[in-house]
Amino acid sequence: AALDKYVKENNLTEAKDVSGIYFKDIVIGTGDTIKSGYKVMLYFKITLLDGTVIFTTEDEAGRNYEEFAFYVDVNNDIVNASYVQQIAGLHQGLKKMKVGGKAFMVIPSELAFKAVDNSSTLGIPRFSTLLATVYAKKGYSPEDQQ
Repeated sequence: AALDKYVKENNLTEAKDVSGIYFKDIVIGTGDTIKSGYKVMLYFKITLLDGTVIFTTEDEAGRNYEEFAFYVDVNNDIVNASYVQQIAGLHQGLKKMKVGGKAFMVIPSELAFKAVDNSSTLGIPRFSTLLATVYAKKGYSPEDQQ
C-alpha cells in the first residue's frame, strides 16, 4: 500500500517497467547501453520510502568521491558479499541506462530484500520498497575488463 501511495503521489504510474521497478531517466547517458556482465562505476543514494538512507556513496555534505564497482548480472561469492549487489531491481534498472546517465528507480520489496528482515543489521525492515538515485559514471564491457 505504501508503494502504491508513493507511486501515485509522485506521478510515477507511467514509469513502471515490465521487470516490476519504476524507472525514470534524470539524464540520459551518451555511452554504451549497460548490459549483463558490465562493470559499472556508480554513485548512488538508496533510501527507504520515508527517506532513511540505507546505502550511499555520498558524504555528509552530499558529495561523491569514491565510485562503487557494480557488476551487472554477475554472480559470484566476492560480488555477492556486497548488499548493494543483491538488489535485483538495481540490476534491472541499470540495464535500462547508458553509461554517463543518471536515473531514479523505485524498487519494490520483491526486487530488493523481499521478506528478509535486515532491520537490526542494515536498518531495512522486511518488505521494504527502496528508492534509488543512480549515476553510471563509467562502464566497462566484459571485453574491456580482460
